[in-house]
Amino acid sequence: MQKLAPDFDFLFNNLNKIAYIFKDPTHFGSVNQKMADFCSCKVSELEGKSVSVILDQKEIETVKRFNQNIFNEGLRKKAEMEIEINKKLHTIEVDTIPHHNNQGKVDYLLCLAEDITAELEKEKRFYRNKKRYRSIFKKAPLAFVVSDRETNIIDWNDKAEDIFGWKKEEVINKNFNLIVAEDSYSEITEVIENVFEGKKSYNINKNIAKDGSELYCEWNTALIRDKNDKILEIISIAQDISEKIETKRRIENQKEELKYSELRTQFFANISHELKTPLNLIFSSLQLLDYKLKNTNFEQINHFDKYLASIRNNGFRLLRLVNNLIDITKIDVNTFQLHRANFDVIELIRSVVTSTRDYLEAKNRNFRFESSLDSEVIACDPFNIERVILNLISNAVKFTAEGDEILLRIEKEKEWIKISLRDTGIGIKKENQDIIFEQFRQVDQSFNKKREGSGIGLSLVKSIVEMHGGKIELDSIYGVYSRFSVYLPAETIDERTLAAESYSADSLLNKVELEFSDINYI
Repeated sequence: MQKLAPDFDFLFNNLNKIAYIFKDPTHFGSVNQKMADFCSCKVSELEGKSVSVILDQKEIETVKRFNQNIFNEGLRKKAEMEIEINKKLHTIEVDTIPHHNNQGKVDYLLCLAEDITAELEKEKRFYRNKKRYRSIFKKAPLAFVVSDRETNIIDWNDKAEDIFGWKKEEVINKNFNLIVAEDSYSEITEVIENVFEGKKSYNINKNIAKDGSELYCEWNTALIRDKNDKILEIISIAQDISEKIETKRRIENQKEELKYSELRTQFFANISHELKTPLNLIFSSLQLLDYKLKNTNFEQINHFDKYLASIRNNGFRLLRLVNNLIDITKIDVNTFQLHRANFDVIELIRSVVTSTRDYLEAKNRNFRFESSLDSEVIACDPFNIERVILNLISNAVKFTAEGDEILLRIEKEKEWIKISLRDTGIGIKKENQDIIFEQFRQVDQSFNKKREGSGIGLSLVKSIVEMHGGKIELDSIYGVYSRFSVYLPAETIDERTLAAESYSADSLLNKVELEFSDINYI
């Protein structure tokens, strides 16, 4: 093994580098402690030994060729090598210095090495981060605008070009105010000052595009500093929120319009109630007059019956209209309430049929009632279910002629109670079937004298059925028939719900007279 001079030996073993000597291309001479530590072994395990103690065959051949060239040429060389030590890959930078003896021959090689694995990895991460940053910066869905301390633009990305219209080369070295509306200059100045002072960096500004159009952007601004905390750049990230602001304005306008509409609707409901008061007085007077006429022996008073019937009928028509208007208004403002209980719906509808027979016979309609069920208790508001059935029957009378058939049928379909009313009247054209459930809509058909009504009834019927959790369907062939089918859930409610939805009975006879009031008597 090559002996080192004392002074050289001191330097060799105290170098802050990995140091070792090759006495031939593949065998170590002296090695320092740094080399031993790097190889995770003792100095004695390396000195005088072949490189095979730390390298595999492929690496041995690489080192051998490299060293042999230096022995032959006698020239100093630097190189980077990848070697595997203890199953871990390292990159080392080696400075190999040949030592010449008195005859000018190279008798050994002094190698000074550094493990640069961590440094290279750091450079790779920096490079990847830089590439990643540039990729994100360029293709980000937000506008990136980079400025210097004087707020002159030094860079911006593709999205900034899309939003503001200027190409990157057109804005470089231009002041940031280029994209700011004049009336927002003071706001921008304040924002920049706040950013420099470490305060709030978020703001919404009115900006200006290349074509002169104005837009609103949401900005977040941050400072880029160096390791000495010196400000290098100002980076501002923007999102175009012009459409969002416009949408917000439209929604606010719509809310105002809705509020105004609700006020008008409430006003209409109040007027409807005011109309109802004098009607009650009219009916009270009619009752008194009727009583007096029946209990007074006046001659030739028979002709008064016709006028009284007309007054009564038209009074009921007006009351029916007001009631419907009140209820449809309540539905519009979500104040209409059902008062449900567990009722036998078959018995309920039988009562309606019984109460309407006189009217149907007077109009010479061939009416039939069929039910495949003897009894079925369901949760319903009996007052409003009666109202639904009466409306459908009265509509059937309006749009049929003498001798036409009206069939009311009840059956059960899975979880539904199906109540269908079929008539052989004039039917409804296909193009008109979608509008008959809309408020205030009527289909112009024949039998004009028998078509009195406001166009509210079926809309109200549909709302009542749906509030019960049901549905209503129409099947009709113009000139042949019409069939309305009401589906109600075949379910009951518990005691707690019953207590919350108390029900008070009303006179069914009055409701029949009220519902049939717009059918003229001939």
